[in-house]
Amino acid sequence: MPDKHLSSKFDADLNLLSSRLLEMGGLVESQIAYALEALKEFDTVLVDQVLEGEHRLNAMEIKIDEHVTNIIARRQPAARDLRFLMATSKCITNLERAGDEARKIVKRTRRIQASVGRLKRQRR
Repeated sequence: MPDKHLSSKFDADLNLLSSRLLEMGGLVESQIAYALEALKEFDTVLVDQVLEGEHRLNAMEIKIDEHVTNIIARRQPAARDLRFLMATSKCITNLERAGDEARKIVKRTRRIQASVGRLKRQRR
């Protein structure tokens, strides 16, 4: 946040929130990349990695949302800061949904793998 507030704690809260949002975005980005690679290569290690990351994403969403709520309740932000907080709240929801899609991809990958394995066994 480029503008400084009277309370350095408020600035610190907003900066921490921004950092957590960026961290969550990076995790979602890697989740999607891993999910697509798992589908391409049928890599079970990546499948497991995406499923484990999904739990972390869910926890991050809850933690960030609580942080936003606490800032709003304690600081009663105005205009620009309130818009930032509301945008952050909406972003984390959408990021979590994107993480859910990565999870769906790897679950589908597992089902495809199992089907291919069954087909190979039937042909023998």
